[in-house]
Amino acid sequence: MPRFFRLHMLLMFAHSNKMNSKHFLPLILLIGACGKKAPKTVVLDNDILSQCNTAIQNAIVVDRVPAPVGGRRYFFASVAAYESLVPFYKEYTTLSGQLNGLKAAPMPDTSKSYCLDLVAMAAHTYASKKLVFKEDSIINFRTRKLKEYKSKLSSDQYENSISYGDSVGAHIAKWAAADNYAQTRGTDFYLLKKEPGKWQPTLPEYGEAVEPNWGKLRPAGIPKADLIQIQAPEPYSENKNSRFYTIVKEVFDQSKKNDSTDLLIAKYWDDNPNSVVHIGHATYNVLKVSPAGHWLGIFSTVARQKNFTLIQRAEGFARLSAGIHDAFIICWHTKYVTEYIRPETAIRKMIDSSWLPYIETPAFPEYPSGHSVVSSCAATILTATFGEFSFIDSTELEFGLGTRKFKNFREASNEACMSRLYGGIHFIDGIEKGREMGNKLGEYHLTKITTRKQ
Repeated sequence: MPRFFRLHMLLMFAHSNKMNSKHFLPLILLIGACGKKAPKTVVLDNDILSQCNTAIQNAIVVDRVPAPVGGRRYFFASVAAYESLVPFYKEYTTLSGQLNGLKAAPMPDTSKSYCLDLVAMAAHTYASKKLVFKEDSIINFRTRKLKEYKSKLSSDQYENSISYGDSVGAHIAKWAAADNYAQTRGTDFYLLKKEPGKWQPTLPEYGEAVEPNWGKLRPAGIPKADLIQIQAPEPYSENKNSRFYTIVKEVFDQSKKNDSTDLLIAKYWDDNPNSVVHIGHATYNVLKVSPAGHWLGIFSTVARQKNFTLIQRAEGFARLSAGIHDAFIICWHTKYVTEYIRPETAIRKMIDSSWLPYIETPAFPEYPSGHSVVSSCAATILTATFGEFSFIDSTELEFGLGTRKFKNFREASNEACMSRLYGGIHFIDGIEKGREMGNKLGEYHLTKITTRKQ
């Protein structure tokens, strides 16, 4: 019998029998309880999504993909985890209808029991497995965690959680497949320009331009890749009285300071997962986290320090990774519009033909600084969502770079921006305009994307 009909019959019965309100109210509450019940849930591990992200980081290192590709992986997997949890938290709202092309995900069966962190882990790993090249990093992690959960849960709860999480992961994987990534794999390579002031490959690999078509991907939450405009970079000039020569000389002079603090900062924020080292005839890769991985690592640290709940962590990862994914899209679009020269090329031509930067120059145009866009966007989103507080960043500890303490997210992002000057790979203009672009992007996301019900 429909719920409203039962209530109508009760009202008629109460009126005909002249029931007192004190007798009537308990019956109303009883009927309300006869409606759809919330599923029985349990949370065993609030930190599971940080562990999931580590599995993605490992896959990025093994696959040797560039930073934008890594950011895409974190994004879709994080959204999968968040969307799998939203139905269980009435104060949070879905991202469907807010992120471009995302439709409503499957809903859980409320008659069943679930372990929510297992649900999120299943959704995250199902989606990420579809995004990586070598699946072992994800499969091995998932297999290990499933074994742990199976020993702690009832068989029904275990199976229900995996089944529902996988269904959401499959939904997100299908959405991810339509973002134009596959189509950009078959597009033309970047053609080098011979004009003075245009980007040229640099030492040690003289690598081909990285992801020249990344701006053609479907963005996460913005309508188009050129939404946020910045002024054109300083015109190229070899005149020693020009402003261009001034910003070139600034990078060169900074490198001659050999300041130990600045050099540590440059190395700490290098975040180039594709850097290589040549020793004689030997070449080896240096393992590093990507910019997206670094900022998700910072949030993981903060989440542990503040003892955030599972849904708070899922929200943070989803919002942060969405902003970072869009940061790479708008930044890469601008990079390949401006096609701007790197300091290494300009300094070797105009000042010192043997000069090299402290960290490896990545293989794509200079303007604007990608880490500046990513870091400023990340700081804007995290500050508005979770507030200001000091924290210790241990993301680079496993790479032998120790830890760093920051007063807030903004201090960390500003240091990340300036690290590009200290490392010798960006001009100050690319840094400052990248910071401007990232801040504006973060503010746009905060205005247009909602995770908590008002």
